[in-house]
Amino acid sequence: MRVLYACVLMIAATLPLRADTEASRLVDAMGIPALIVSFTQDGMASARDLDASFLGGQGGDVFFETVRRLHDPARMEAELRAAMTAALDPAAARQALVFFESDQGTRIIELEVEARRAMVDDALEEAAKAAADNAGDAVLRLLSVRDLVDGNTDIAVAAQAAFFDGLAFASGTSDRPDIESRRGVIAEETRQWLTGYYMLVASALPEDDFDTYIAFWETDVGQAVDDAMYAAFETSYVSLSYGLGQAVGRLMPQNDL
Repeated sequence: MRVLYACVLMIAATLPLRADTEASRLVDAMGIPALIVSFTQDGMASARDLDASFLGGQGGDVFFETVRRLHDPARMEAELRAAMTAALDPAAARQALVFFESDQGTRIIELEVEARRAMVDDALEEAAKAAADNAGDAVLRLLSVRDLVDGNTDIAVAAQAAFFDGLAFASGTSDRPDIESRRGVIAEETRQWLTGYYMLVASALPEDDFDTYIAFWETDVGQAVDDAMYAAFETSYVSLSYGLGQAVGRLMPQNDL
């Protein structure tokens, strides 16, 4: 019995490690670390707008060091790995890896990463967004299947609300704009960005590959992966935005409070 009990303990001890390994492999296979780097580059650029809008351009080293710390890719990657592990069933992760670690899946993700890096360039981003109304049926189908516009709009609204919550907490003010009233504007900006982005991806892929990609997201496994990603990214973005709000609130000139 002792031997059996010891074996059970050993098996139980390996289960979390296996689940973490599968989730981490999926994070890597989906190119999330590279996507985070591009996001942090956008974040640093947006911080300059925050500095100008809220701090009169006087945030200085204190503000930008806080921004760099919040946008540290290693910190964000670790946070997202942990959140994906908590949100995604290991069995779903295993099945998703069959696609994402295949030659076809790898090729698609490489193009997604390249497109995301390209969108860091303001001129290319604006051109891609301007072309959004000319998207083909395949791109529109992908956006619909994954509920990308509404899902990302929800995250953006929550993140913006968190920013002003953090600002109010740090500055001692109670004023907060009605972010929900801007949902329509945020949704349209989100639609244009996502449509332009996936148009870039689709333009570099054979039609059959893009159709296979859509078919994956239509499966129960694809839906489970998307649900886990939405949960993980919302947690990360809301936390980051609250921290940015606190940084702005601590440094905001008193006559602006």
